[in-house]
Parts: sequence; structure tokens; C-alpha cells
Amino acid sequence: MEHGFADKYSSTDSPVHRLDARSKALVALFFILMVVTTPPQHLLAFVVYAGLLLWTTALARVPVTFIATRALMVLPFSAFVAIGLPFLGGNETTSFLGLRLSVNGLWVLAGVTMKSTLGVAALTLLISTTPFSNLMAGLRSLGAPAFFLDLLALTYRYLFLLVGEAMRLKRAALARGYNPKWLPQAIIVGRLAGSLFVRSYEHAERMYGGMRLRGYDSRMPAATPARFRAADALALAASMAALAFVRVFLK
Repeated sequence: MEHGFADKYSSTDSPVHRLDARSKALVALFFILMVVTTPPQHLLAFVVYAGLLLWTTALARVPVTFIATRALMVLPFSAFVAIGLPFLGGNETTSFLGLRLSVNGLWVLAGVTMKSTLGVAALTLLISTTPFSNLMAGLRSLGAPAFFLDLLALTYRYLFLLVGEAMRLKRAALARGYNPKWLPQAIIVGRLAGSLFVRSYEHAERMYGGMRLRGYDSRMPAATPARFRAADALALAASMAALAFVRVFLK
């Protein structure tokens, strides 16, 4: 593939990469649970959560910018959900640029922003340190719903085809004189999007037909997960203990 937007660094060798997929998935889930249940007023806890993520990212030899850029993509959506809360009023308000803002609403907005960013960063780090086939095998052995895993596997595979088709359409448009800086040509974006949808739909139909001819019965073949080692159990226990300590004692 000429693009690696999802798991570009999953084949890198590091202590984090060598851990079992089940151990890393459980740590990521526990991390998100601790982050989500932490009150937004406990700023020190969020600083330590971010520090633990940065330390793990450095240990995994994954560029921090790669994790940060993908984590920050969720900010517009999370901020849009809670942006109106500071204006709803409340028992305690504060003044900012001549506006009366609810203190509780500001804390909720800050909490949504911090929690969503840290959660997406944790998931990005999980995907960046675990080959997708190993991750699917680990989640399946942990008892995740088969339908959800099959849908995730097909989505993952089709994302690469979709991005590849979009890149081919972009190159074809540029070769024909398309200049994205010229405002009147913005209508071409809509036409390209429509063409991409039609091509993707047709390709999905052909792919499903090919899968049916090869015996697909709504169940994807599953790989056998690797053996769970003592190092995996130790990393899992230590990570959960550290996260639980941060959640309970840091405020």
C-alpha cells in the first residue's frame, strides 16, 4: 500500500509491540475506563494520564506527532457536542470577554475535550503497536462479539481500497488541470465524491460476490492468538495498578 494512515508503525519492533494483543487491548480498555470516570476537576490525574501515554509512545518508538495529530482530529467533534454548555447558566458563573459563563459547563467542556483526546490517543497507540490480524485474534479470544469483529475486519480492509481509489481520482483530476486553490473549481469536489461513492459501491458488490463464491457464510476466518506469557500478565497487572492509583489518589 502507498498509504498507511491507520497502522503505519504496527510492524516496528519494541517492547510494547512484543506484548500480547490481549494484554494491550485490556490495558487500553482499562485506561479509557479510568479516564472517562475521572472528574474533570482532577487535572493532575489527566496530566499523569497524558504522561503515561507519552512514555508508552516513546517506549513503542512511535512518533508522538503521529499519535497527537490523530488524537486532535476528534477535538472539533467533541467540542461541538459540549460547546453550548458554558452558556446554559448555573449556580456559579464567571466572566470572560464580557460573557457570563457557567463554571460547571466549562468543566464539562474541558472534561469532554480531555477525555475524548486521551481515549483516541490510547486507541491509536493500540493500533500502532499491534498488527491488525493479531488484534482481531486477541479480541476474539477475549470474547468480543464475532459480528462486530467481522464488520471491523471488513471495514479495515475496505478503508485501504477506498483511500487508494480516492488518490487515483485526485491524480486524474490534477492531470486534467484541476487546481484546488481556484474557488470556481470547488464543484469538482462534489463530482469526485459522487464518482468515488459509485466506484466504491460497485467494488463492494464485486468483492461480496467473490467472497460468496469462495464459501463466505457471514463468518470470517479467525487466526489463533499467541500464547499469553508471564511478561504479558506482568505488564497488564502493572499498568492496571498504576492507572487505578492515578484514578483514586491523584486530584
